[in-house]
Amino acid sequence: MNREQKIREIVNSLVITIDGPAGSGKSTTASLLAERLELTYLDTGAMYRAVTYAVLRRGIDPEDEVAVSAVAGEINVEFRKIDSMPVIFLDGKNVENEIRRPDVSENVSLVSRYVKVREAMVRLQRRVGKRGGVVVEGRDTGSIVFPYAQVKIFLTANIKERVKRRQRQLRAMGVEQCIDDIKDNILQRDAIDSGRANSPLLRPPGSTVVDTSELSIDGQVDAIETLIRKEAERLAERKLSKGEHDPFGKMRLYYRISHILVRSVFKLIFGLKISGEENLLYRESFIFASNHLSYADPLIVGCALNREVWFLAKKELFRNRLFAWLIRTYHAIPVDRDEIDRKTLKIVLDTLKSGESVLMFPEGTRSRNGDLHPLKDGLGFIALLSRISVVPVYVTGSNSLLGCALRRKKLEVRIGPPIRIDRAYIQEDKKRDYRLLGSMIFEELRMLKRETEA
Repeated sequence: MNREQKIREIVNSLVITIDGPAGSGKSTTASLLAERLELTYLDTGAMYRAVTYAVLRRGIDPEDEVAVSAVAGEINVEFRKIDSMPVIFLDGKNVENEIRRPDVSENVSLVSRYVKVREAMVRLQRRVGKRGGVVVEGRDTGSIVFPYAQVKIFLTANIKERVKRRQRQLRAMGVEQCIDDIKDNILQRDAIDSGRANSPLLRPPGSTVVDTSELSIDGQVDAIETLIRKEAERLAERKLSKGEHDPFGKMRLYYRISHILVRSVFKLIFGLKISGEENLLYRESFIFASNHLSYADPLIVGCALNREVWFLAKKELFRNRLFAWLIRTYHAIPVDRDEIDRKTLKIVLDTLKSGESVLMFPEGTRSRNGDLHPLKDGLGFIALLSRISVVPVYVTGSNSLLGCALRRKKLEVRIGPPIRIDRAYIQEDKKRDYRLLGSMIFEELRMLKRETEA
């Protein structure tokens, strides 16, 4: 396979997200970009409009969270191509024009704020985007729906231009609305979308801002296509074909032998199942972020990763000299469970800079009942400081190895796709960014947990 074919293959596997406020040009840009690159276009905003339209058509009060959530779980929303363009269908009916009505616009932010509504739509959106090759637009596609998207774009535009675009869109559908009303509606939607507790409109960490105020539609598409091409070229250079990868290529001999032995023991005795290894077929270092159930997790997760890893271990484990020597030999780095001090931070950053990978348990402590705990801020801080991709890892059954040995419970390590951060990314609010990144990783762990339990 030549270089251009490899790049095309990468493009066909990409998830490209385009987020931004109403009127920034997301829908038009995303649809044209998808058409130009021959990818699938997924309009998440239209899906929420379809739910809103269904709610209004049934005479349900948009403020009634229970009734609205029930509707979201009942309806069938899908996209079909008509004249090579994706058109949204609600329960088998074309509703492309109906969902753009002013009454839908006025209520869509209210409907989309409900947790159950968003969960229903995210499940559907992820199902569509599972295989890649999609251009997705909305307000939280790069942060909540597809945090692992390889290309994240955040479109902006001044309010004057956004109002003009919305007015043109309405006129094309035969709807006349005064500029002041359009402006008030857009500003109201901005306030609701940015201020809601569940999946607010935020610029995803690692995304590229494209201001469309002075750009034509073709200019917007050209700018984003250039960014996509650049990332596809970078990934093509790092991507390994199946069978090309020697998982033990960089491992020290003692680590390689130990890795084979430990993996074999957990597979034979405890029935260890590993999924998602294809997500690691890249020549690059990673930060692995795993949930934490037992003291066996570093062994189990470590042997599931086909590469040599360093891992953070609470400093109390280093009190016994013999045990401290043993775990240091296998790359344990002492850390305070409550915070990472400067010395530990330097060790971790130097390790990542040297091309190695680090395993972290960002919950800070073991979970007694298997529930996920909020992640410590250190994970997002290190990831943004190093610009190293974060790979979420979910382990189950490690706190009940006897049950796994008797095959009453399953021991599984599920590896998610990398959450990448562009090295050119400029942080606007450091504290907000590393906390948002932490919440994105947490949501990915929740998704892996659901997949494991399904």
